[in-house]
Amino acid sequence: MTLRARIRWLLILSTAACVCVALLALARVNHSLLESMLESSAERELSVVESAFLDQLSVLRIRAEDWSRQPDSPPGNLGGVGQLDLMLSLDGGRLGSALGVEEPALPVFERLADRFEAEGCAPIWGVVRVNGRPLLFSTAVEQNCQAYLLGIWIDGYWLEYLSDRVGHALYVREVSQEGGVERGLFSDAEGLLRGRFPIPDFFDGQPLEIVVELPSDVQGLKSTVILLMALILSILAAMTVAGVYWRIQGLLFGRLGSVHNAVRSIARGGTLDQRVPVLGNDEIGELAEDFNAMVDSIDHAQNQLASARRQAEAASKTKSQFLANMSHEIRTPMTAILGYAELLREGRGSDADRQHYLNIIQHNGDALLALINNVLDLSRIEAGQLDREESVFSVIELLQEVVESFRLRAVEKGIELALEMDGTMPAALNGDVFRLRQIVVNLVGNAVKFTEQGTIRIRVVWQRPDQRLSIRVEDTGIGITESQLQSIFQPFTQADVSHTRRYTGSGLGLSIARELARAQGGDISVTSDTTGSCFTLEMPFELALDATVAPSVLPAGEQVQPLPQLNGRVLLVEDNQVNRLLVKTLLERAGMTVVEAENGREACEAYQNDSHYSLVVLDMQMPVMDGYETARALRDKGFEGPVLALTANVLAVDRQRCLDAGCDAFMGKPVRSRDLLVACADLLEPSLIES
Repeated sequence: MTLRARIRWLLILSTAACVCVALLALARVNHSLLESMLESSAERELSVVESAFLDQLSVLRIRAEDWSRQPDSPPGNLGGVGQLDLMLSLDGGRLGSALGVEEPALPVFERLADRFEAEGCAPIWGVVRVNGRPLLFSTAVEQNCQAYLLGIWIDGYWLEYLSDRVGHALYVREVSQEGGVERGLFSDAEGLLRGRFPIPDFFDGQPLEIVVELPSDVQGLKSTVILLMALILSILAAMTVAGVYWRIQGLLFGRLGSVHNAVRSIARGGTLDQRVPVLGNDEIGELAEDFNAMVDSIDHAQNQLASARRQAEAASKTKSQFLANMSHEIRTPMTAILGYAELLREGRGSDADRQHYLNIIQHNGDALLALINNVLDLSRIEAGQLDREESVFSVIELLQEVVESFRLRAVEKGIELALEMDGTMPAALNGDVFRLRQIVVNLVGNAVKFTEQGTIRIRVVWQRPDQRLSIRVEDTGIGITESQLQSIFQPFTQADVSHTRRYTGSGLGLSIARELARAQGGDISVTSDTTGSCFTLEMPFELALDATVAPSVLPAGEQVQPLPQLNGRVLLVEDNQVNRLLVKTLLERAGMTVVEAENGREACEAYQNDSHYSLVVLDMQMPVMDGYETARALRDKGFEGPVLALTANVLAVDRQRCLDAGCDAFMGKPVRSRDLLVACADLLEPSLIES
C-alpha cells in the first residue's frame, strides 16, 4: 500500500472514529435532552387535558343554568359538552321529574338533593359515583330553592368526545386510598409515559383519576435526531477529509513526488544536475534543501574522485616511467661494475688497465650511492623527517668548490662556466651547508647536462635587509616548454620521458632540491624559453662574521691525511659474509685484532668466553638476534666499551633507535674505509691510536 493510500485511509478511519465518538456523546446528551423535552411536553399536554376537563364542567354549569331558565325546551345536547345523559329537577331536598335516571340510581341523587338543601340551596357540582360509574354533575339554582341537576357519564361517550378534542386517549380508574391521589407523570408497566390528575368524589368516597395516554415515540425521535446528526457530521467529516487530503496532496505528496522523481532519476543513472524546488520552511522544505546539498556533495565528491582517479592514473603512469628510468639508471652503472669486475677476475690487462677498471667501478658505485641517497631524501621529505644541521661556513668557498667540481665536464663540452658574486657577500654564514651544497650541485649539474653550447652563469647576491642568499643559475641550454614547467618539480617526473630520451636521470633532483629549499624557509623558481633556462634559489641564512669558519672543502693542493693506525681487539658482528670480510680486512690492515660473530647470539657467547674487547662493530639487521637486542644484551652483561652500529637504514629515526639500544656511534652502509677507520678512532681510547 502506498503512503498516499495509507494517509487517505488513516484520515477516513480517524474521522469515522471521531464521528462515532461524537454520535455517542450526542446520543447521551440527546437522551437527557429529549427526556427533558418530553417531560415538559407531557406536562403541558396534561395541563391541557385537565383544563379541558374543568372547562367542560364549567360549560355544563352554564348550560344547566340556561336550561333552568327554559324548562319547557330541554336541549338534546349541551352544545359542545356532548350528549346529555341525565337531568332532573330539585325542589329543596325532593326530586322532581327525571330524565335518564334509573330507580337504582335514585339514592345517589337523593343524597345530592339533601346536600343541595343542606348547603342553603347553593349551587353544587362535581363527580359522584352512581352504581359504580362516575358522573359529572352540576346544579342550577332557581327561586325558592328550585334547581335543575344535569349529568354526563365520564367513562363512556364523553371521554371519547374529550379525547378527540385534546388528541389524547383518556380513561378513568380508581385510586387506592393508601397510594393517594397525585397529579403528574408516571411510567406504566410497559415503560410508556402517562399523565394523571385526580377527580375526587363529591361525597369523599374512593377517589378517581383521569389517566392520559401521552405520546410514546421518544425513542423514534431520538433515533431520528441521532441519524440526522450522523448525516450532518458525516457530510462535514467527508468535506473535512476531502479538504485535508487536498491540502496534504499539495503540501506533502506533490512536493514528495518531486523529491521521489529526482531520487529515481539519479538512481537510474541520471545526471547529478537534479534539483528539488524548496517551497517552504517546513520539514519537506528542509528535506529538499538537504537533498540538493547531498546532490551537490555527491557531485563534488564524484568530481574529486574523477580528479583523484586521473591524478592516480597520471601518478601510476609517472611512477611506471620512473621505475623504468630507475631500472635504467641502476642497470647502467651495474653493467659497468659487474663487467669490469669480471675483467679484473680474469686477471688480464696491465696494472694501469686494472687501476682504470677499479676507478670505473668506484665511479659507478658512487653514482649508485647518489641515486640511493636521492631516493632516501625523497622518503625523508615525504615523511617530514628532514634533519637540519647548522654550522658556520664560507659561501664563497662553497660555491667555488662546486663550480670547480663541474669545470672539467664544462670544458669537455666546450661551454663556459662562470661564477659571479656580489661585492657585498659576507665572509661567513650560519646554516645547513650540506643541504645548500646539495641544492646548488643539482642546479649546476642540470645546467651542465642540458647545455650543449654557450655559457652557464652562476650569479650570487646577498640580500642584506632580508638576510637571504639568492643564487641564479642561467644557461643557454635546450630550454623548458610551458607544459613542462608545470611538472618539472614533481617527483618521478622528467621533461623528456620517451624511450629515446637524450638525457638520463631519475627525475628526483629538482623535486628534492625544491623541498630542501622550502624546508629551510626558501624556494626555487624557474623561467625558461627557447634560448635557455634560469633557476633561482633563495634561502635565508644568519650572518656569522665573527665565527671561525669550518672549511667546506679542502684547500687546493692540500694532501689527504693518511689512514689512522689502530690497536686493540674488536668484536665484529655481521651476518653477511662479504661485508664481514670487508670490514675485517679494513680493521686488520689498520692494526686491530678481529673476532667474528655471525649473529647476536654468537656475539654474546664470544663475550661470555672472553670479555676483553676494545670495540664492538655491530650490524643491526641480523637473523636469530638482531643488533638492537645484541647491544642491550652486551650492556646487560657488563660491556662498557664503545659500540659502533652499522646499518643500511640511515633515517634519523633509525639513528635514534640505535643510540637508544646502547650504541655510541652510527654509520650507514655502504662502508667507506676512511670513514670506518676515522669513526673507530673517534671511539677508541687515545692509547690505542698510533699517530
